[in-house]
Amino acid sequence: MESDISYLANILRPSSRDIFNGKGKLCLSANYLNKLNTAIDANLDEGVSSFQIVQTSNTKANFIKDIQFLLDLIQKTVSLKIIPDETVEYNTVDITKFKNIKILEIIKLDIQVVVGLQKLRSQIQELICCRNLKTTSDVLEKCGGDKSQPYSWNELRTANMAYNEIIEIDNSFECTLSLHTLDLSHNNLNKANFINLLPNLKHLNLSYNKLDAAPYFKGQIRNRLQVLVLNNNFIEDLNGLTSLSNLLQLDLGHNCLLDHKLLLSISHLVSLQWLNLQGNPLSFHPQHRQVTCNYLNKNAKTVKFLMDGIILNKNEKSLTGSLYPISQTVQTSSSSTNSLESVNCAQEKPKKIRYVTIEDVNTVKEVQPISTPPTPSQHLEIKRQVEQLRREYGESWLYKDSGLMVQDVLGFDKSLILSSTPLESGIVGMCISDPGILEITQNSEFKTADNISRTSEASPKTEAFCTAEDEGIVFSTNGQPDLDVSDASDGEDVFSGGEDCMFLANNCGDGSQVFVVITDSHISERDVSTSKERARWHINTVVSCEKKEEDENVIKLEFDTLRRDRKQRIYELSPGEIDTFYESIKNKIGSVSKTEEKNLTYQCMKCSEVFQRSKNALLDQPTVNCPKCSSNMVVESA
Repeated sequence: MESDISYLANILRPSSRDIFNGKGKLCLSANYLNKLNTAIDANLDEGVSSFQIVQTSNTKANFIKDIQFLLDLIQKTVSLKIIPDETVEYNTVDITKFKNIKILEIIKLDIQVVVGLQKLRSQIQELICCRNLKTTSDVLEKCGGDKSQPYSWNELRTANMAYNEIIEIDNSFECTLSLHTLDLSHNNLNKANFINLLPNLKHLNLSYNKLDAAPYFKGQIRNRLQVLVLNNNFIEDLNGLTSLSNLLQLDLGHNCLLDHKLLLSISHLVSLQWLNLQGNPLSFHPQHRQVTCNYLNKNAKTVKFLMDGIILNKNEKSLTGSLYPISQTVQTSSSSTNSLESVNCAQEKPKKIRYVTIEDVNTVKEVQPISTPPTPSQHLEIKRQVEQLRREYGESWLYKDSGLMVQDVLGFDKSLILSSTPLESGIVGMCISDPGILEITQNSEFKTADNISRTSEASPKTEAFCTAEDEGIVFSTNGQPDLDVSDASDGEDVFSGGEDCMFLANNCGDGSQVFVVITDSHISERDVSTSKERARWHINTVVSCEKKEEDENVIKLEFDTLRRDRKQRIYELSPGEIDTFYESIKNKIGSVSKTEEKNLTYQCMKCSEVFQRSKNALLDQPTVNCPKCSSNMVVESA
């Protein structure tokens, strides 16, 4: 045995540094591991560390040094792989002396003979068990030969249990709530509803099993799962996939999908960017790609979508989103108790036709000069009305409905829309009929909400509303604009950045989980559960991007915006994504020229003079005055 121990020590010494820092993996056979445990127990007292000098005779000095080196190596090993011996039989394999294990791989070795896993399960981050399991509870609950009680695997992020004989899954996955990646391929599973116990799962591989239908997803996993591999099964039903709102990749190759109508469930996958249908009977249809594009979600045309390994061309993208999701109804026959399930065929989406009138930028409308009140009493009345409007509406008194009232009070022409946002001409004649707001009559009489409520009954007016969807503003029938929009809504789709530009993060401000999408021109924040855009910034508004010194997984962003709730964001990302997120932000900021000076065009409201000012010059002179009449009543034009 002494020769074997010395031989093992000489082999491991050159690569010990890589094993200590986790760059290398220590691979031991079960026979050598048992010999090593026996030599340590026989020659070193319990509790003796590798830094203590043991008094021995000269004949055993080198042997004791080798044992001390191997003990030190065992206690500092980060990644361990254990394989069996074909010619040696053993009853137990003890891994208790490994104190710092984070990655454990057990191949072809019966899990029932492994002892010491119970003490390591609270620190293991990656677990690989291949060709040695019949049930998942043998390793997740009982910990092999320890026969322990169920306990949480707090740090486990990746589990690979492929090439086993697992027939069904029990509740043992309740111990692995932090699991991100799970591989159960090459087993004998016919159901997989257990996955609903894993709320944080992102990557799931169920290939080479015996599934006849896609699993039904419930709970938080519907918003977290991004990659789903189901190839080489017997799947004929895909209805369980409709709830996966954030799924990016779906592999359905080599299954039993006969008709393209079975793909209607895929139209619900709004984030899908990669789809594989090769090997299914429907893939041999002469118009397979064109027909399949009809069942894709309309968002597929905005990204670099790959179907069967080939990117969609322009004609194929035009076919996406042309079908509604399927709806099923059950009809009961009066003459029989059997229920017939009828499937309503999807109809084509009606196309909206919009007519847009684009005016020339250089065209300047004739604006009548503002008439000055002839008497001081009228001037004081106007001042009183403006001050009351400001008290009623607070900080937003100039850009809500009171803005239209200010035009009436000051005598502005309503035909002139003082805004940089182009709206339809019908917005000028919008009637403000909600009794909850103030009204200015033609004779400049100022009425309160109580007076309006009495007069509105006698002379009701027809309510009218118009929308400006392209600009992200919606005026409803009560006259209040929908303010739940982003800073810049220019119609760019957030999914155009692809999978590499979408990051899952925790918003440290309110503790919510969001998706942060980075494109060439914008940074957007989307809700995890509904995929609705919560906030959006132009890439030019990013002032700083820095990592927190006290926490490497936290990054702080500051924006140049007028909205207080969007001036700063602090995100917490996973260790594998924080560097990618930081470099992506830095690259986008670096691509924008910071020395570029932009000229802004203004129009004087008093004399209709059109002039330009540099954007950088506004930092030194916040007030903009007309060069012709020196008036500060100017507006920014498009």
